[in-house]
Amino acid sequence: MRNTAAVLLSLALGLSACSPSPVPDGASQAKADSRSVTMILPDGSRQQVTGFVKDGYVMIEDDIIVAEAGQLTQQGTYVVDTRYRWAGRTVPYTFASNVPQAIRDRVVQAASTIGATTNTIVTPRTSTKQRDYVQITYNTGTSCASGLGMTGGRQTITLADRCSTGSIIHEFGHTLGLFHEQTRPDRDQYVEIVWANIPADWQSQYEIRSGSAGYGAYDFDSIMHYPAYFDGKLAIRPLDASVDLNRMGQRNGYSPTDVNTLNAMYPR
Repeated sequence: MRNTAAVLLSLALGLSACSPSPVPDGASQAKADSRSVTMILPDGSRQQVTGFVKDGYVMIEDDIIVAEAGQLTQQGTYVVDTRYRWAGRTVPYTFASNVPQAIRDRVVQAASTIGATTNTIVTPRTSTKQRDYVQITYNTGTSCASGLGMTGGRQTITLADRCSTGSIIHEFGHTLGLFHEQTRPDRDQYVEIVWANIPADWQSQYEIRSGSAGYGAYDFDSIMHYPAYFDGKLAIRPLDASVDLNRMGQRNGYSPTDVNTLNAMYPR
């Protein structure tokens, strides 16, 4: 279910447009309020991750929403079940009333690109019978963030002025069920995480997600991949020295492997 992003899906298949950023989307902000979050994976295993509060949400991996900040106690549980796919390959969305027109235009453009390149459909919600949907909200901070997969009922993508069309495509990738590429279990065969260059309170965001699977070959070009650098220091080093570091962290659109992953998750 996870493509080049580590999919939390035990499927036989195996199963943030911004230009590459020097840090993961919004990651340069200090996180004074951290939370211990337990992820329960499809195989029943658990993995503890350090979450953090930002722009009113508890997040992991800088842009995956766990819950609203006031709704999670100090020991929260993040349940990820990759069987929860969007019905009819369709993600209905609405806008909160305070979302600026410029961001609305980017969402429409992102939705058009997703529909033109994958089997999935991102479209305005037209009926209350569409019980499962995304509400696009606006924050005055720096967050471009989303929940992971179809969680049921109304869920959130929160966007700031800095969120480009490509970053919004990235966030819809999370909404559709994709994790970040560099968390897939085979990543150590392709990259080295330079832990010394990553702040201690950010290191858990680079951990492999136990119980996940990768789809296809490791994809440096995935829109779900973190940038190579964190605050100007190399954080992800390809084992193959010929790999261009600028390939990591692109926010232009889904890579061919991203497209294949989503199409495997959401066949016509």
